[in-house]
Amino acid sequence: MNLFNFLKKNTKISIDSANINFVKMYNFDSLTSNPSLILSSIINKSYDKILINFFKKFNKNIKLDSDEEISFYDNLLIFIAGNLIPFIKDKISLEIPARISYNYKKIIIYSKKLIYLCNLFGLNNKKILIKIPATDSGIIAASKLKNFGIECNLTLIFDMNQVKKCFDNGIYLISPFVGRISDKIFCKLDSGVNFVKNIYDYKQSFHFKTKIMAASFRNINQILNLFFCDYLTISPSFFDELLKKNINYNIYKKKIFFKNFNFSILNNISHILLFNGIKQFEKDHNNLINLLSLIINNF
Repeated sequence: MNLFNFLKKNTKISIDSANINFVKMYNFDSLTSNPSLILSSIINKSYDKILINFFKKFNKNIKLDSDEEISFYDNLLIFIAGNLIPFIKDKISLEIPARISYNYKKIIIYSKKLIYLCNLFGLNNKKILIKIPATDSGIIAASKLKNFGIECNLTLIFDMNQVKKCFDNGIYLISPFVGRISDKIFCKLDSGVNFVKNIYDYKQSFHFKTKIMAASFRNINQILNLFFCDYLTISPSFFDELLKKNINYNIYKKKIFFKNFNFSILNNISHILLFNGIKQFEKDHNNLINLLSLIINNF
């Protein structure tokens, strides 16, 4: 059994990509998108036909980007989601602009705006998760959005304080960033993997329903050691290795929880990791908006 089939047998696989040509090749359970992935897909021309249809159809005179008004970018985001949904079995995560990550009211307004557009486009909004950075404002907003039938993916999870708040508020899904933790904290058993295993242990111990989607991997071993998560969101860069290598199932059959890692260290740096993650998301979003502006002016 190759590594990809092993993972499919034990968890749900989410593809961390917006490349429609790649998505069509596999029957993925879920998909996580962000502005940098959409930007990459536009640059590599996988959206050429989609973009031509979109620019012909939509009014280019509306605002390019906006927190509260329906913008050109919002329409493009939902238009792309509509083209991806037919190839995804479960849910697609759509990201809010990073600039509103600390603004509770704007997060709610923006999330409602995206779901409104999904309904307008005839998309099944039950297949949409709103992807929100796990700031205090983001977690509270996600909790309130549940009252409107809107479920969320709380991303940039770096410490147990974030985890507990998400669990206590009944958030649908959280995305701990494995690689960014292992980049910052040395642990011979892999601090990022260790962190997610302890989240899972905590969830099982107290019977929380929030799903865990491990994200931001640096190598195949991190992916394989977290096969028991509800979801793994994986970059296409790992797929050649996942498809070509076989696995000895017994090696990964037992779930081991390491206890020798001091997670209070994460509490001291998680706010920095969260801030830097939001800052990078905002940069990626602005790059995408600049590209769209260029395309519109030259279309």
